[in-house]
Amino acid sequence: MPTTRGIRTWLLALALAAGSLTCGGDIADPPPPAQPATLESLAGNGQVGHVGQPLLDSLVVRVKDADGKPYGGAVVAWNGGGTLSNTSIVSASDGRAAVQWVLGAPAGQQTTTATVSGLPSVTFTATAQAEAEQVRRLVISTEPSNPAESGIPFPRQPILRVEDGTGQPLGPGILVTASVDGATLVGTTVVESDASGVVRFSNLAVAGHIGSYSITFSAPELAAVHSQPIDLSTGPVSTIVVVVQPPVSVLDQEVFVPDQQPVVRLTDGQENPVAGVTVTAAIELGNGRVEGRVSATTDPDGVAKFLDLSIAGPGGFTIRFSAGSIGVASAPVTVQALPVAASRGQWGPVIDWAANGADIVPLHLSLLPTGKLLAWGRMGQPWIWTPPADGDPAGPGLFREFPVDTMIFCAGHAFLPDGRLLVSGGHLNDDRGLEVTHTFDPFAERWSGKGELRSMARGRWYPTVTVLGDGRAVTVAGRDTAGTTVGVPELWEGNQWIQLAGASRQFPYYPRDFVAPNGRVFYAGERIQSWWLDVDAVVAAGRGQWIAGPRHVWPFNRDYGTAVMYRPGKIIYVGGGGDASAGRPRDTTATAPTNTAEVIDLNGSSPAWSFTGSMQFARRHLNATVLPDGQVLVTGGVSGAGFNNYATGVHEAELWNPETGAWTTLAANGVNRAYHAVSLLLPSGAVLHGASGDAAAPRETSHEIFLPPYLFRGSRPTITSGPAAVGYGQRFEIQTSYAAQITGVSLIRLGSVTHAFDVNTRFVPLAFSATTGELDVTAPSNPNLAPPGHYLLFLVNRNGVPSEGKIIQLQ
Repeated sequence: MPTTRGIRTWLLALALAAGSLTCGGDIADPPPPAQPATLESLAGNGQVGHVGQPLLDSLVVRVKDADGKPYGGAVVAWNGGGTLSNTSIVSASDGRAAVQWVLGAPAGQQTTTATVSGLPSVTFTATAQAEAEQVRRLVISTEPSNPAESGIPFPRQPILRVEDGTGQPLGPGILVTASVDGATLVGTTVVESDASGVVRFSNLAVAGHIGSYSITFSAPELAAVHSQPIDLSTGPVSTIVVVVQPPVSVLDQEVFVPDQQPVVRLTDGQENPVAGVTVTAAIELGNGRVEGRVSATTDPDGVAKFLDLSIAGPGGFTIRFSAGSIGVASAPVTVQALPVAASRGQWGPVIDWAANGADIVPLHLSLLPTGKLLAWGRMGQPWIWTPPADGDPAGPGLFREFPVDTMIFCAGHAFLPDGRLLVSGGHLNDDRGLEVTHTFDPFAERWSGKGELRSMARGRWYPTVTVLGDGRAVTVAGRDTAGTTVGVPELWEGNQWIQLAGASRQFPYYPRDFVAPNGRVFYAGERIQSWWLDVDAVVAAGRGQWIAGPRHVWPFNRDYGTAVMYRPGKIIYVGGGGDASAGRPRDTTATAPTNTAEVIDLNGSSPAWSFTGSMQFARRHLNATVLPDGQVLVTGGVSGAGFNNYATGVHEAELWNPETGAWTTLAANGVNRAYHAVSLLLPSGAVLHGASGDAAAPRETSHEIFLPPYLFRGSRPTITSGPAAVGYGQRFEIQTSYAAQITGVSLIRLGSVTHAFDVNTRFVPLAFSATTGELDVTAPSNPNLAPPGHYLLFLVNRNGVPSEGKIIQLQ
């Protein structure tokens, strides 16, 4: 019986479980495991035998639990006179434990006791008689193999001997039969003893469910004997069943969604699950191929789950799942050819902001941490556009006006770490800028007022604002209230502007500036000579210092070309040039815009510009947007010479692959978008391309949405949940049922674009590992590679298909 202490512990567990169920609805703890509760005698008591000889029948006890069910695994100790075949034996799955008892001297009554710790013992009695020589018995001299596979002959077959009471072998001709309870004994089960009294079995096997079994050997007029327990494991694979079928219909190379990834189950001839077996998937019917991880291993339940299969090649198919010579075919799968948009992308219709009340050219455009877009132009007040909830490129969305007290046309802007948009300067007149500073709070949807923030020392028109790795921001270039080019940068530090008098140098409008891995600001162009700005250096003239960097390979001014950081510390500068009347300062200008592109890696000790592949179309006033798959999209611009040769507008988008350096020509949009055009990545993975004009005709108060090719390649991964903010170097979890299919995780900083340059965006790949339903992701550790602020987090599968972006703050 259970001890008092054990009962109390079990009752306390029940009480705690009940309390858990009533307080918050948690699932109760499982009941305690079964324990041995009773020990009873089954057979062998009261026999009469001979001194020195085994009793005719074995002594058998059975262990049960508190519910009266057989209990396997209990240690039964045997103690008594004479000789016992075992002094300690573990009860089998049927609760039985058996020993043979050879009676000792002298003749008379003898006892043996069976005991299980904590339970009352069971006593067996027998009467021993003196005469013994002609008593016959069975003795197991070789036990069968343990463990054994179901249905597979024992590698070590049992051998028995028939002998008399003195241990001498008895002659041939004694038939010994083998049997087993609860399973099937296969092979030759009846064997005749030879002249030496030896009985050799040759092909016995136990076929049954996984468990513990004992073979009984018997012969006429002889006491039966039992083998040691045999732990039976599964046999060879006999059957494969498809538990979850692949999808009925998919696109060519589309990765099946998780709940339609095939699942198969393997069993042996007794329907036992077979674990640890590799199952391979291949096309059985049709001229295609299975892609992804085409093999999976069965778990303890015999189940093999495939995780990221797809089929390449349109047509009708079945998939064969094989384990050795055993296989099964799936249900039919129809694979449809990819649409043209899967290689060229697709443009949505023109969405006219003016027709929706927002009569502006949205030439300053920023994606806010709320997922809304803030825009303004030369005329009118700023507006916020909320994209359609369903991501429909034809949907007008929602427009709301958010007036500001200053004309901020041609100001510089970038996002601060807390999500506010910092706007430096504004429009006094053409080529004349204001000293004012504004911020827009995206959460309160509020502009700061004039004078609420410290103004700059000089007015700025066409400056660039760059956020540094420590969260400070620096404004470079532009023209002041008198129309003079401003050479001294100003640093936003401690909520005020600090002039960097030691770094006086003049640059053209909206310099293409980036914070580099070393923490300095890198001027990438438009001029041939690159420069480094150290905001914390101190020289004779004061704080700040410009240091000469590498020169471009293309020997002309890249005015109104575009640049983007496509990997940490790696920049592509593409297009530009062709305006002989470009403002000063500038270098020698080309007679027409270029289609060339140059790249530079700032991570090395001696970075240098080099050519990569060239676009199909020469362009200026183009925009470059880094995409979730790490490629760079170029949109819009004009190919003709001059400042804004509108008639030569380029409609075809182009896509640059950093791995190959090659460009792919994509679908064409419907509207010329030249000077003042913008492009910006949306959380949906689509790209907004809009504006143009406002200081040059015609005035385009509209946008178009470009759906990149990856949006036409089948199902997209989804993010179930993740943190709103993470710290540098922090490990964090992203919950997704697509975890096993993800090949890339990345951050892309929220865009803030104007005048053919997105000052804010950059692509940052993240290290990660996958578990079931979850990705363990590590945030970047160097803030110079990923300045603090808000980013879009994307998951990408092996086909380059991204999830929708989740906005996350890096802090």
